[in-house]
Amino acid sequence: MPTVEERKRKLDGRVQVYRCQGLVRGPRFALVRYRVQAEVALGGGLLRAPAGSWTYGLFWADRPYNVYLWTDAAGGRLGAYGNAAGETRIAEGAVEWLDLELDVLILPDGRVAVLDEELVPEDLRPELRVELSAARQALVASAGTVRAEAEALTRPFGVR
Repeated sequence: MPTVEERKRKLDGRVQVYRCQGLVRGPRFALVRYRVQAEVALGGGLLRAPAGSWTYGLFWADRPYNVYLWTDAAGGRLGAYGNAAGETRIAEGAVEWLDLELDVLILPDGRVAVLDEELVPEDLRPELRVELSAARQALVASAGTVRAEAEALTRPFGVR
């Protein structure tokens, strides 16, 4: 599988880069997979992904969010994690997006937790605030649909 660089730009200008396996790429959508190297705890421990787990990143150029579906090493679902995102660009060998800080955790049992709202800067550009609001609304109001879509798109790659 081809290597794809995921470039997550932070509002303060920092860039985090992850080397992922590219699974699907089109002009408006990309799906990548990343092996978790060390245990990750999200949402204050509501979702725990041990080392060896997988995270599947789903990116859309025309949506105000992206979604990570987390699985154990055997492909069993652990949960989904939506990020409010702006300026998503999909290219051969790279996916780049702007992290708007707000995150939504969607657990397999249907519980939803909005995270990191306090990290959104007061002076966020108006056009990004519109995207952030749209992302929050879509991820919370349609959490079950978002999770089901992520599961369907990753099923061909062993997610169960």
